[in-house]
Amino acid sequence: MKKFLLTIAAAAMAAGLNAQQTYNFFDAADVDSDGWLWFDTQAKLDKYCGYASKTKSFAIQLQDADYELEDFSQPQCTTDAGYTGLGTDGTKGGANSRTGAIILPPAGPGFSALTAPGGRGGAIMLHLPDCAKLDVCVSAEQEAINLCVHVASGNVRVTEVQMIKGGEKIGGVFGDDLENVTYTGNWNDIEQLEDSEYGPNWDQYFKIQSNPGEKRTVLIGNYMKNSPLYIHGIRVLTYSDNSGAGVEEIGNATTDDNAPLYNVFGVKVDSSYKGIVIKNGKKFVNR
Repeated sequence: MKKFLLTIAAAAMAAGLNAQQTYNFFDAADVDSDGWLWFDTQAKLDKYCGYASKTKSFAIQLQDADYELEDFSQPQCTTDAGYTGLGTDGTKGGANSRTGAIILPPAGPGFSALTAPGGRGGAIMLHLPDCAKLDVCVSAEQEAINLCVHVASGNVRVTEVQMIKGGEKIGGVFGDDLENVTYTGNWNDIEQLEDSEYGPNWDQYFKIQSNPGEKRTVLIGNYMKNSPLYIHGIRVLTYSDNSGAGVEEIGNATTDDNAPLYNVFGVKVDSSYKGIVIKNGKKFVNR
């Protein structure tokens, strides 16, 4: 009888864990019935996506490609609610295609995940209060889609996230192509990735999925040299209620034409500064 009661108690505990309350990381009004945030309107792209500055942060932070062009600028991420991706048949607007995307520029011409990891393409970064579920819908201008995932415990800077090696059954993490995805498709269950064998903290092993209250920083980047990576939608569930995620105003942020300028290192500059600058959370080249 005692063994039977212990078995019942263990089953009840497992059921309780599986039934734990989760919340959508994005506002309920912006996601569909399955919890997906689709980038099919410019309003949603402007609300959630942008370059962070000292005065403003976005739920989806854009990160430039990790290499320089001839003019010393870095290829920038863009957003386009009107972009129509390739379908699974390889034609623009074809079967299962999506409209609207965050557009991550390609990796550098000399990029290699093993020998030259500094040349990855553009990326998005999420600062999560914790992580229960993470899926993305992507497309590319080539049949095989190759991307990377980096993660860190806590909410940290982009330089502090490390590469996830991941499991082969999910793919697309360490130089592998996404399995069962041709030109476009969903990459589901990213939160199950673990085994952080590579990176500056190579001895830290943990899943992207976390316990309630355990913060995660997740970066998803483009590893393809011949195509941008188009992110059409994303689904993020957390254990913490993050209602109102989107643009976070820090201090007395301003969005008018007189807003201050910052360089990529977060240093305040004036209008005579030449190069990449950030204004109102948006990044552009000042010539």
